[in-house]
Amino acid sequence: MRPAMPALSGFAAPALCAMLLAGLAGCANSQDTRFYVLTPLAGVGHPGGAVVRRPAIGLRPVGLPEYLDRPQIVTRTSENTLRLAEFDQWGSSLQDNVTRVLAENIALLVPTERVAVFPWMRDNRVEYEIAVEVARFDGTLGATCSVVAHWTVSGRGGRESLSAGTFSRTEAAGDDYASLVAAYSRLIGALARDIATAMAGVAR
Repeated sequence: MRPAMPALSGFAAPALCAMLLAGLAGCANSQDTRFYVLTPLAGVGHPGGAVVRRPAIGLRPVGLPEYLDRPQIVTRTSENTLRLAEFDQWGSSLQDNVTRVLAENIALLVPTERVAVFPWMRDNRVEYEIAVEVARFDGTLGATCSVVAHWTVSGRGGRESLSAGTFSRTEAAGDDYASLVAAYSRLIGALARDIATAMAGVAR
């Protein structure tokens, strides 16, 4: 025969109910998570004038600092401290998002419809390879955000460097995460313009 369950004492029963009610209240008051994506440029043209031909370009995955490899949007609260936003997160991998938007921007600015993101198909005859390594992707709400990146344009197979440069720019961040992400989008657009200007010189 199964032993009888002990009855709750007069003190334990109200305490248990209070704990359950507190837990339900916490669930009811929890915030909804907001998700953000970077956006490409719109309605732009090539900054260096007419392009003689439309080259096939390959973009390698953009390198990002390891501390950004997480869903939460990371902001800087001081030179040595970071804050992870619990309820404001990237809608996809930040590396994938930056790479995709940069590829779309370059396709608009060069212009060419033939921008492949690595790994590209073996029969995709990429003429120029672009590699980007981001050294800084930092922002502070209510202050500024900045992107520092080193980029190279190489010939087929990445064997010969044709052009290289360092991009460093700052934008006003705004007071909320939507404004911060919009500022990052503008900075990625400016980075694409620098690369497109270089491409105009090597792809003629």
